[in-house]
Amino acid sequence: MSGNSESQSKGNLFFGLTLIVAGTVFLMDRMELIHAFDYWFLLPAMIALGGVVDIVSPSKPEHIAKGCFSLVFALWLYVSIEQLWGWNFRTSWPLLLIAFGIQHLVGGLLATREVQK
Repeated sequence: MSGNSESQSKGNLFFGLTLIVAGTVFLMDRMELIHAFDYWFLLPAMIALGGVVDIVSPSKPEHIAKGCFSLVFALWLYVSIEQLWGWNFRTSWPLLLIAFGIQHLVGGLLATREVQK
């Protein structure tokens, strides 16, 4: 199995598990077994976990940059939901543009460095 298809399999597995967990939480909320808002923290945590997986087992250098963006996105989501430091979705969304730009810049630099080797 090549590194790229192995990484893609890990990504698909993680994404599938994330959807199953989210769907289960929402279904249990609709059935009034739990109150889904009590479990909001799972979303940023699952996004951060996906970022860690991308950083720890990259098949391409760009995956490291993608993983770092996922960690920044999860942190931003948590900070915005909790309104830490007075930040919320309305006031802090430009940080996502900056982080997304940095992800592509770093991913491009890592890819060109890999090609030069």
